[in-house]
Amino acid sequence: MDINRGIAILAVVGFGVFAMIKVFGHMKDGFGVFNVRITGIVIVATLASILAVMNPSGESAAIGILGAIAGYLFGYGTKD
Repeated sequence: MDINRGIAILAVVGFGVFAMIKVFGHMKDGFGVFNVRITGIVIVATLASILAVMNPSGESAAIGILGAIAGYLFGYGTKD
C-alpha cells in the first residue's frame, strides 16, 4: 500500500472518530430515531470514504451496499 493512501485512510478514520465524538456530545439522553439516523449516516459515510480511498479507480459493490444501508437509515422510523 502506498504511504499517501495510508495517510489518507488515517485522515478519514480520524475525521470519522471526530464526527462521532461531536455527535455523541450533542446527543440528549436516550437513543431515539434521529440519533440512530445521524450515527448510522456518519458510520456509513466514513466506511464509504475508506472504500473510495482504498480503490479510487474502481466501482465497488460494497459502496452500493453502504448506499442501501444509508437509504434504510433515512427511512428508518418514518410513518406513512
